Amino acid sequence: MAGGVFLRDGYSIQMESLLWIFATAVLAMSLSWQTPAGIVSPEFVSLTLLALLGQHLLISATDLMAMYVCLELQSFAIVVLCSMDYRSAYSLEAGIKYFLLSAFSSCLLLLGIGLIYWETGLTQCHHLVELLRTTSGEPSAGLWLGIWLVSMGLLWKLSAAPLHLWVADVYMGAVSCVTLFLSTLPKIALLGFWVHTWHPLWQSTFGSGLAVFSALSLMVGALAPMAQTHLKRLLALSSVGHMGFLLMPLSAGHEAFAALWTYLAIYLVTNLAMWGLLMWPFGRPGQSFAGPQYIWDFSALNQTSPAAATAWTGALLSLAGLPPVAGFLGKLGLFWWALNSHLYSLVGIALVATLLSTVYYLRVLKVAYVENPENWGSYGEIPPVSAYLVALSWGFLVVLLWHGAPLVLFSHWLALASSVFQPFNEIRRCFMRGPL
Repeated sequence: MAGGVFLRDGYSIQMESLLWIFATAVLAMSLSWQTPAGIVSPEFVSLTLLALLGQHLLISATDLMAMYVCLELQSFAIVVLCSMDYRSAYSLEAGIKYFLLSAFSSCLLLLGIGLIYWETGLTQCHHLVELLRTTSGEPSAGLWLGIWLVSMGLLWKLSAAPLHLWVADVYMGAVSCVTLFLSTLPKIALLGFWVHTWHPLWQSTFGSGLAVFSALSLMVGALAPMAQTHLKRLLALSSVGHMGFLLMPLSAGHEAFAALWTYLAIYLVTNLAMWGLLMWPFGRPGQSFAGPQYIWDFSALNQTSPAAATAWTGALLSLAGLPPVAGFLGKLGLFWWALNSHLYSLVGIALVATLLSTVYYLRVLKVAYVENPENWGSYGEIPPVSAYLVALSWGFLVVLLWHGAPLVLFSHWLALASSVFQPFNEIRRCFMRGPL
């Protein structure tokens, strides 16, 4: 499409469908929360749809300039969304920080694209892949640096360490519905683009170099949230650790992509439940909030709201990767493929990170179930749409570990479809030849 800068195949169709299905749930939960929270913004839907258009096109982009335009379309909308609550200094700070640092990452992207074009005269990614595969010797310094800079810009958007320093302030300052959007939907689009288009270029030049970023992200996600008492900052820094897990399959070759999509699907559902619980109206005597703010807000939660305590338990155990919820299935697949790819050091770091991250997840549950509070708050009435979405997400997390075959098979199909550059008809013919 559009002169060849977008490729619409079976993989991109499925990823775009996943993007829009999940975006529908995010919008439904956000709109049902805004009125009770007293944050009503008429431009919220239009800006969200504008960002979704950029993400939709990014998944099927095959040209560097098309990729840049799609990223900027997303970023401009997110900047305004982050500062949507203009009455809050934190919200304005989040918008300014995201704008300035996003502009810096865009400079890296443009410089990298310029270097690649200077060296090769090409911007089509599949042409660059063919050039690297057919050229003897190492790539030139300019091409090598260009691919590195573009990759750094993409990893900044994915909030991978050490390019994660914007995450905590932006997640905390933006209103919760924007944070839900920011923590989930850009990851679908960027990982979809990386796997579909960018990964062959990265692998041709840097091989399994993403293991370094994965390890750094795992360490940051394990240690940084330890000192946090603010819930949104804790979840923001823990999301850096989960990005480390999502980068593990990209270090292990095409065979591990099925584990990537399985983990991503479970992570998305867990985030939907988690932020739905954070947007549940909450109050203490004399004070009312749009949701709980700090860990100690959960004091005696099992006594004041057993349903909320149970829902938080399922979501936190899924983030920690502990049975009997579905987060265990996602981490099991990642560790299995990493071991098959002989990434023993990375698996060791991931296991230690999982152990350490379990500490701060269980600390929240300790406050809710064990500690005797000096004072406590209570949940109000949750909007019906949010209640249904949280309940469905929680049920999905509980059931999926025991009946995960449909998700695993779909993830395997996505991995097969994204492993090579070929149209949908060729992939369909591969399936028609017989069992794999």
